Formats: sequence, structure tokens, C-alpha cells
Amino acid sequence: MEAPHAAPYPRRMIGWRPDPGHSLIELLFVLCVVAVLLGLAAPALGTARDRYAVRAARDALAAGIARGRAFAVVHGGAVVVVDPAAGRLWIERRGGEVLGAPVELARRFGVTLSADGAEGPARIRFDGMGIGRLANRTLRIRRGRAEAGITISAYGRVRTW
Repeated sequence: MEAPHAAPYPRRMIGWRPDPGHSLIELLFVLCVVAVLLGLAAPALGTARDRYAVRAARDALAAGIARGRAFAVVHGGAVVVVDPAAGRLWIERRGGEVLGAPVELARRFGVTLSADGAEGPARIRFDGMGIGRLANRTLRIRRGRAEAGITISAYGRVRTW
């Protein structure tokens, strides 16, 4: 009597078939569902991106004004110039010498600037003690539907909104 032949793999169950993978229809269905979900999320992501860009530009503008105020104390006075048309900010000494590199807000963050009640560049003057010499000024930053702003008091204090 001959010994039964041992199978190299266990016996398969009745009705069991190897899984050949997914069909093309199933893959297309999953891709369509993913595309619909991305389509629904895209406007919200664009709005959030605009909102974050506006906030970052507002904070950079506030930091530039604070830096100008600090330069005024060190150098005996300074002028912070915000040019809404060019979308940039720079700091000048009283003689017109530019201190440091200009901050390119429009190019860096993709925003537009506007200054309320002023045509041309807004000039924020600080004396040697860091006190502003101007009327109240409001600067607005926009991108898409997002908007933020900065209000500078007559003494040079900055309030963001």
C-alpha cells in the first residue's frame, strides 16, 4: 500500500476562489467619489488660503511699523512708508536714506493694500522717542473675499483687526 501523497499547500474550501484584484469599474467608482469630495473641499481651501495670506500680510505690516518705531528711537526719528500701489513697505531716515530692505507684501503674500484717506504712499512719521506724528491712519489688506486691516493711532500705536 502506498502512502497518500501530501499536498504542498492546504486544501481549499469549497466555493473559495483566489482574489484577482479589483475590477476597472470599482476603481473608477472610487476615483469618482474622491473627485467629488475634492471638488466640494476646493472652495473652502481657497478661502482659507486667502484668509491666512491676509493675516500674514497684516502681521508683517504691523511688524514693519513696529520696526520703524524702534529705528526711530535708535536713529533719532524715522518714517515708515507704505506704498499701496506697489504693495510694499520701507523705512527711511529723516534725510530719505532707506534703512533695510523693503518688505514686498503684494509679491510675497499676493494681497492688495489700500490706505484710507490718503492718495499715494502713506507716510508714518516717528520722532526720536518713537511717538507718531500723524493723524489716525487705517490700512486695509485684501485677497479674494478675505480682508484685514491695521489702524495706527496718532501716537503710533498699532491695532490689528
